[in-house]
Amino acid sequence: MFRHRFVVLLALFFYTQLSFAQKQGFLTVDTLAFIEWNEDRPISWEDYGVRTFGKKPSSFAITSVTHSVRGGLKNGEPNFQVKVLFVKKDSWTSDTTNVRLFEHERLHFDLAELYGRKIRKQIVMLGNQGIDKLSVYKRYVRLLLDEYKRKSMDYDAETRHGALFDQQQEWEEFVHHELERLIDFKFN
Repeated sequence: MFRHRFVVLLALFFYTQLSFAQKQGFLTVDTLAFIEWNEDRPISWEDYGVRTFGKKPSSFAITSVTHSVRGGLKNGEPNFQVKVLFVKKDSWTSDTTNVRLFEHERLHFDLAELYGRKIRKQIVMLGNQGIDKLSVYKRYVRLLLDEYKRKSMDYDAETRHGALFDQQQEWEEFVHHELERLIDFKFN
């Protein structure tokens, strides 16, 4: 347990851009507004806004992420792009010195990437099965996004927003193992 008490408030914002268009218009990421998940460019406290709440010493943070799923079917074949994005304007902290809080927040972004990989894998599997109905792709993507939201809430509940050290470490091991297991579905 912590020697220093702190209160963690986490409201993980989920919003997903689903654009299943038949055209090629993929997303160009506005790097002033978003950070695309990339193992070579991990997020840091510098990516968060800072907010203060009076004189009471507390640690709060909000991490906002979105899954952008763009594309559709081209000649009956899946042609999608799935990006996992950190939303700068909606992500903030009250304490840029709290390492444990940051580790918890960063894992939210990694968990989002895990589900980005699951979505990419599902799209490939449906394509390999010859599925040529856009509605089937939409349904599976929505199911995985709903599962992601539940998993993120479970993560916060089971770790008490990172306050429970052992549970936090278990989640870190789980997420990193799963990211490695699905390495073939990392966005290039």
